[in-house]
Order: sequence, then structure tokens, then C-alpha cells
Amino acid sequence: MNVNNSQFDDYPIEFKEINPTDFPYLTIENNRDKVIISPNSDGYITEELLANIDITQKSTVVVNAGVGQGKTTAIIEVVKKFYLAENEDYLIFIASPFVSLVEQYYNLVIEKGINENDIYRYEFIGERPEITYIDKKVHIITVNGLLGNPGEDAYINSKAKRIYLETLSKHCESTGMKVIIIMDEIHDAIHNFKEQYIFNLWKWKSTVHKNFILSATYNEASKVVLEYLAELTDDRLKIIESERIRIPRNQSELYLHFNPAKYYKNENPQLVELVKSLIENKKAIDILCFSKTLADSITQEKNKGVGVLLQREYEDINNCTTYLVNNQRLGRLTKPKNRYNNEMCNVGTNFKTGVSIEKQNHAFIIILPSEGTKMPFKNTSGVFTDGVNSIIQALARQRKRGGEIHLFLPPPEEFNFESLPFEGVKKAQFSEFYNEVKSIKQTNYPVKYVPFNIQNLLLRSFYESELKENLEDEIRLVNNSNRNEKPSLNFPDFKSFILTDGEGYLANSYKFFGADLSSYVTYAAFTNQFLNCKLSGYTAKPQLGFKDGYYQQTFQYFFNTCYLNEDRFGLYEASTDFNKYLEFKNDLFVYYKLFSLNENGNRETIELNKNRHFETQLLGFMHRTLYPDFNEHFLEDDELKDYEYSRGDYLLSNISSVALYNLEDNDLSEKQIKRIKAFKSLKYFREKLLGTIVTSSDSNRGEFRYISNKPPRDFIVLIEYSRFNEMIDYLVEEDYFISRGIFEFKQRFKPSDSIEKKINSFYTKIAEDFLKTTPHRLSTGRRNNVKIITNIKNIPDTSNTLDLIGLPNYEFSEKFWENNTYEVINGILIKKTS
Repeated sequence: MNVNNSQFDDYPIEFKEINPTDFPYLTIENNRDKVIISPNSDGYITEELLANIDITQKSTVVVNAGVGQGKTTAIIEVVKKFYLAENEDYLIFIASPFVSLVEQYYNLVIEKGINENDIYRYEFIGERPEITYIDKKVHIITVNGLLGNPGEDAYINSKAKRIYLETLSKHCESTGMKVIIIMDEIHDAIHNFKEQYIFNLWKWKSTVHKNFILSATYNEASKVVLEYLAELTDDRLKIIESERIRIPRNQSELYLHFNPAKYYKNENPQLVELVKSLIENKKAIDILCFSKTLADSITQEKNKGVGVLLQREYEDINNCTTYLVNNQRLGRLTKPKNRYNNEMCNVGTNFKTGVSIEKQNHAFIIILPSEGTKMPFKNTSGVFTDGVNSIIQALARQRKRGGEIHLFLPPPEEFNFESLPFEGVKKAQFSEFYNEVKSIKQTNYPVKYVPFNIQNLLLRSFYESELKENLEDEIRLVNNSNRNEKPSLNFPDFKSFILTDGEGYLANSYKFFGADLSSYVTYAAFTNQFLNCKLSGYTAKPQLGFKDGYYQQTFQYFFNTCYLNEDRFGLYEASTDFNKYLEFKNDLFVYYKLFSLNENGNRETIELNKNRHFETQLLGFMHRTLYPDFNEHFLEDDELKDYEYSRGDYLLSNISSVALYNLEDNDLSEKQIKRIKAFKSLKYFREKLLGTIVTSSDSNRGEFRYISNKPPRDFIVLIEYSRFNEMIDYLVEEDYFISRGIFEFKQRFKPSDSIEKKINSFYTKIAEDFLKTTPHRLSTGRRNNVKIITNIKNIPDTSNTLDLIGLPNYEFSEKFWENNTYEVINGILIKKTS
């Protein structure tokens, strides 16, 4: 669907600023003011950035530039300046957050004219002893290597790496060589800056001349890192910030695909349809997944779902995954197993940052965490655990003009529109769009807009008022105690808290910052906050298709993967069968656009209460789901199959359940009493039908039973007419299933029909419902005049059949109403309109 967000074409892009006031104790160059630069007409900052860098001044330079503005290219030009300097001798470190990016930087510096023989690479340490490094001017390593971080699986850096750092630092001290440290994509290296590793930076304290720190997505933790680094350059800091100016011709088209599935899987119907359409349009496809589990499913399950589509189109799929198991980050990968390849179709987790996708006619699918990943105290968002900055970085991977980005995400939670930073037409446009795509779940705590640049205040408030205040007396007691020779016991100061836990706290505590990623993405996309892409369309209700023979499989898929989360399970334990049926049915129509697929491949929209086959299959699904013993009708060689859930199944189930109700119960409503009476009457007339059975025998058949084609004259007598008419009127006019035509019945009973005609029609119908028969002709007459009975359908046990007698009273639990936006209209649950 198209988007009307024209009010936001020139709306300012909000981003995390780095300001001089963040560093009151540092010397800020440019008269304690940051330098604002603007990209050129093509959107790049190289010229202005170079013009504002003085290579002679000892300082730490912070470059805060938007994604795709060419900051990496610009900094390589800076490297070249130091490399070619004639009056000074420099050792240049380019520190990458990942090993996988070392080769990328290596190729870039060679392209800029730096001699390959003057470059040393991180991978050579300890592996290529024949390659010397004392004589190399440019060293491309990793941030964790520079800080001596051994990773999660070791306690100390390898001996080769320690010797490498020690030898180089002593060489620089003895020769007077000045050190330049460049840290690009600093947002992905914050975890290295633990106190025990910071000491390794002090090897360079006497030789560091300049630090260059670059990112498009700074956070509060990165400010603490900047202070650590500025200390190496005599507490001097220079802040260069680029304006976020959109270049429309450089922007990709952004599409949002809202999908409510509890878990995203390889065979998700909406995802399959999306990939199929992109392949049909000859797009080059890459898929970034939030978890290794999903990526592995797509790449390894090559006979179904998305996997089979990609396999047919590309043959060889590049699985780019890190060690993410069950959506959890179990450790930082020192050397990625598989790396992004611009010549292949890539599916994986490890290219959300640092990689530049340069493909022509490209479609980039990004699958965000599904609804089922939300946990009470910590999100399990895989590679997007860090919150909104990881989204911004992921979107920026596509660099070619004319590309498409498709974000696959759950519907966002309810939004507090009063918190928005705009009013009037903007607010109206956004509210209308958001209400169209939001989740039907209600919450006591709607998402609130929160400005990025008050995050420090939020962290300070939590740290002082909750984290620390709770332990003030204990901290004071420890500080006043004589603890000589005791283990260290120091409560973390505010900056230490920010560095280790600040981003996690924000991402898990504020929905807008990551606890509900979909809400931020929806807000940012509609208000035009992404520099490299612009919202072009969305799908709010995915399509869910049904094909003859596979209705039960499709219902089962929806139930297992899209529907029965913890909230729903609680409701399933508490409510009536009728409530469960209505709720499940309405969720299908609220969340999805349903269609049936005929044998010719043509689609036909399934509308509520208008597709008899769909409705009866759904009722059968609910019966076997709630009462598994009924499954025998739906199984063939242990495979799930469709079963024509009949009017007889429905009526017999109700005849059974009516035994559970006592008409003398004072709690019954008038509607319930009418329903119970109707099915007690049906049970009574069923017994009269069975009483018309005649037993006979002949030489060919032996003993057999039969009923006449027409009812006996005393089948329903005058004294029973009133009871009979009340029952028929209820079924035809009020029964939920029969009155809506879900079962064929009411067409045979018109108000103008005589009582005799109604009795004949009723006799014929219930004979179909309660008996299995074959037509037969007795010895006299030319026509079949009786029905031979092959089986009498039994009334099921009350413990093994649907109870659809108890009418839904909509007295759901409080938990249900907190999480849903239903209202009752004309006896059914539907989504509220506001």
C-alpha cells in the first residue's frame, strides 16, 4: 500500500549528537564549539572534513557523520596525508571492530595509493612470522587487538599479540615516531573498553599524536570511550559533526511488511510471497536475519519455503552467520565463519554493519525480531539487541541508487500520540498510519516518543534514584569500613555504569529505544528519519492462503507459529469453547487477508461467514485442537489431512454438550435457555427418528435395518408442534452457525411453509446427520422407497467434544482485555476502530 507522509518530506532527522557540554573537563577545540560541516551535492563530506583536520595538532577528533556520507573514504584520505608526510614519521593504526572488515580497509588504502609493502594486517600476527612489522607504517588491526581483549574464551591476549604491541610501542618511544589511531564504526567496539583493557592503551600515552573516532550512530557509552581516548592526547578533543541532509536520488525505496507471527520461519507465507515477487522482478536478493536460527533455516531447508526459492534462483547461497544460538549473543566471533560476498546471494546475521552492498537492482530484506522474542526483563533480539542504532546501521548497508529495502517486522505496540514532538496535520497523518498497522494487543504502557538527546538524563535518573539509592546506606557502610587486605568492593560510578550497562538499560526499558523495535521503525520510517532510504509502501495485513486438501495444515501453522503465545494460552485455559472459536476466527480476519486458491491457481478472497468450506474446516480444526481424540478423522498415515466437518458432527456435539446444562440454573440468560431448549428438543426428536427404524431381512441381504424416505405420520404429533417450531425457529434464526449459512439447513425452512413440509424437510435432514444410509427399493415399487442403515452415528462423550452450547458471554479475563482491542458487534468479536 502507498503512504501519505508528504508532511515529513523535509522534517529534520534526529540523531545522537556529540556536544561540548558532554565533556566539561576536556579542552574542546574551536573555542569549545563543535564544527558543523555539510555534505556536497552528492551527499559526501570528504572535502569539508579534510579542510577541518589539522594533522599537526595533538588531539582526539570525533567525526559524527550520517550513514552513507563517505566518512570512511574521507578518513582513508587522512591516512594518506599522514603516510605521505615528509617532516614527521608516523605509525598509523586503523582499528576495525571486526576481523571481517580488515580486508576491506586493506583494499581501500591500497586503492588510495599506499604501498602494499608498507601495510601490516591483523591476520599476520602469530601466523606469518616471516612478515616483519617494525618497518610497516600502516597497521590494520582490530579494536580488541589494540586493547588486548582476548575475547570471551580466553583470559589474556595471545603471546604473539602481546609481543607485537609491546615491540611496536617501544619502537615508537625509542625513535620518536608519532602514533595515529583511527577507530571507525566505534559503536560496534564499545564492549572492548573495559577498565582492565584500557591500560593497554597507555602503552601509547607518550607517543599518540592523534585519535580519529568515527560513527554514524553514537550512544552514551561512546562518550565515555571518547573521554578515555582524549586522555591519551592531553585531554584535547575536537568535535566534527555533519548535517543530516537527504539526497533523494541516493535514497533506496523502503517497504515495511508487518507480520504478527509469534516466530518467523523459513516457510512464513508472507516472507515466501515477498521473496517470490522479488525473484520474479529479477532482483538481486540479500537477507539479513536477526538470528542464526532463522538464517540457518533459510539456507539449509532447501526443499520448502524461502529456501527452495533461493536455491532455484541462485543455486549457491552464502550463509553469513555468527555464533547466535536461539537468538542469544553467546560471544563475539573473533573470525567470522562466513563473510558477505557482493557476488552471491547472502543470508545471515553478520553484515548489519561495516559492509557496503554495491549490487545493481538490489533488494535487501531485513528480518527484525518477531513477537515471540520479547521477554519480561531482557529482549532476545539477536543482532538487533542493541536497539535502534543497530537498525540504522543495517539499513545503511545498501549503497546503490535505485535499490529496495524490505523490513519484515511485527506490528508495533500502541503509541501515546500525545508524546509526539509535532502537532496538527503531521500528528493526524502519523496517527492514521500508525493505527492502521499497530498490533491489536492493548497495553497499560503505550509507546512514548523519547528524544535521543535526553538519554543521559534518563540514565542519570535511573542510576541515582533506583540503582544507587537502594544501596546508599550499604555503600556508605563499606566506604567507612577498614577493609585493608580485603577484596576490592567499589560501587560502579555513573560513567562505568553507562559503559557496561547503559545501552542495555535503554534498549530494554524504553520501548522507543528497543524494547519494541517496531514502534521506533514505524515512527522513523513515516517521519522520514532514515538518511539512505524513504518509505515507499507497506503491507499491514499479510495474505494467508488456503488450498483444498491443506486447510488443516494452514490452520495448524497459524496456530503454532502466529497465534498461541503466552497471553493466548492463558485465555485458552480459562474461556469457553465458543469464546475460543470466535476469538481464533476473528484474529485470523483481523490479522490477515485470507484467500482460497483453486486448482487453476486463481485466488478468491475469503470473507467472514461467506465461505462455507473455510468455516466448516475451521470448526473442525477447533474441535480436533481442543479435543485431540477427534484427530482420527484428520489423520491419514500420520499425515494431517482435511476432513469435511459436517452438520451432523456439529449437531451431535451440541446434543452431547446440552447434558451439561440445567435449565433450572438461575445464572442462565434468556438466550442460553433458548439454546439449551432447542438442542434438548433436537435430542428428543433424534430419539424419535431412531424409533422409526424397521428391522427386516431377505435372502440376499440377510437381516438389515431401514427407515422410510418419508416420515411416519406419527413422527411429530400435534402436541409436539409447538416444541418443534420453537426448535426450528431457533436454529434458522439464532443459531450462530446455521443462521449464517455455515451449514446448509435454513434454506429448507421458510416461514410460509406448512408444518407438514417442515416436518418432511427436518426428517430428511436429520436422517442425513444422524445415520449413514444407502438408498434401497423394497420388493414392491419401482423407486427407492427406503434408506438402508449402514451405521448409526453415536452421540460423543461430553469430555471429548466441543461445547458450543454455552453461549459466549464475553466475560474474558482482565489479561485478555489488557491485550486485545475487541468489541462485540452483532454477537461477534471484531477489532475496534479506534
